[in-house]
Amino acid sequence: MSAEKLNRAIKKFCAENQLIFSEELSSSLPKRWEKHGDMIMLPQACFNPELWNSLDQSKLWDLVADTLKVKRLARQTIITDDGYRTPKVVMLKGTSTTVTHIDNKIKYKFDVTKCMFSSGNITEKIRMSKLSCKDETIVDMFAGIGYFTLPLLVHGKAKYVYACEWNPNAAKALKENLIINKVSERCTVHQGDNREVCPTDIADRIILGLIPSAAASYKTACQALNQLEGGVMHIHGNVSSHANSVFPTPKETLHISSNETTCNKILKQQWMDWAIFTATQLLSILNICKDSGFKSQWSINILHIERVKSYAPHIDHIVIDLRCHPVAI
Repeated sequence: MSAEKLNRAIKKFCAENQLIFSEELSSSLPKRWEKHGDMIMLPQACFNPELWNSLDQSKLWDLVADTLKVKRLARQTIITDDGYRTPKVVMLKGTSTTVTHIDNKIKYKFDVTKCMFSSGNITEKIRMSKLSCKDETIVDMFAGIGYFTLPLLVHGKAKYVYACEWNPNAAKALKENLIINKVSERCTVHQGDNREVCPTDIADRIILGLIPSAAASYKTACQALNQLEGGVMHIHGNVSSHANSVFPTPKETLHISSNETTCNKILKQQWMDWAIFTATQLLSILNICKDSGFKSQWSINILHIERVKSYAPHIDHIVIDLRCHPVAI
């Protein structure tokens, strides 16, 4: 509805300024956008400057903001390849770049020029918020500004969360968000590479919320697990469902169980193959850790496969829930 309303308003604005509202102009209008408080973030491809530069830009952005009932407008251009995935944002109306986004009654305050916001993961944030974690110690290995840390603390009532984040701007925003949401006393933020700063032998639950893959931190995650009780890992990844997508067949799956695995969608074989492949990698790491300090053999149950969203054609953002637990040798 808002996109149609914007289209009508822009069409009228063009007529008032003697500009023909061509099909090319119409197709360059945004169909969707992100809203963070009183700011709308427009996608890069909309309002092509070559098509719209004949109009008074200040009046154009005033009209867009008024139509969409916000005070500020910005355009996201690219994601900087700086290791932190820093967004490059151009302000179109307004100057302040700090916003407060509210999701599921949780406030996320951040600077849109320094931190990303993962709007597409809302279903997974809600799923995490529904977990009962009141007696659990949790490690969030890619915490960002608190995408999963905050739902686990605010709604899941986690006993304690250790949040690792290597982007200093995101870590700073996370610390502020913990205070804003009144849960700072139950969380420690470890700023830096999780492979260097993550605590060990402590976690009942671990979040590895990095796509396309969090594999580089699997060993760190295994070392973070409670050695005596084990725990649950929620591992994110981008999984291809192309017919020729094949994961290596594990030689040994004796200590991996998938008999009772659930899924929120019709389960694709490639998703299960990736889950088994990932579980095999973790089992190998856990048993190596056993030789250097862990006291038990390990077993892994594939509890659940969650399809979060389509990432690209034939590529899905998947989360697997794995229970890793020590067994008697």
